[in-house]
Amino acid sequence: MREASYWKTRSDGRLACVLCPHVCKLADGGVGLCNARERKGDKLYTLNYARMTSMAMDPIEKKPLYHFHPGSQILSVGTFGCSFRCPWCQNSEISQGRP
Repeated sequence: MREASYWKTRSDGRLACVLCPHVCKLADGGVGLCNARERKGDKLYTLNYARMTSMAMDPIEKKPLYHFHPGSQILSVGTFGCSFRCPWCQNSEISQGRP
C-alpha cells in the first residue's frame, strides 16, 4: 500500500479524494467509489499500487492506438479500481473488484 496523491483534509475531519469528479469524502476506514483508495488514520492510500489483476497480448486494433503499427501486438496490463459504473463494461469483474 502506498500513500495516495490528490487528496485533502476537510474542515469536518473527513478526507476528500480529489482524483476524480466524485470527490469521495472518507471517514477513517472508508473506501472510495473506485474501490482503489482507502483512508487509514489521517492519510489516504492506494490499494492497487503496483498490483496487476490482468495481463494479455492483444491486437493493436483493439486499442485506441489502432492506427499505430497496424497488425502488431500490444501488451495490455490492468488493475482493479474504476470510478465509472458503465453497464456495458467488458472488464467490470476486474475494474469493480476489491483487493
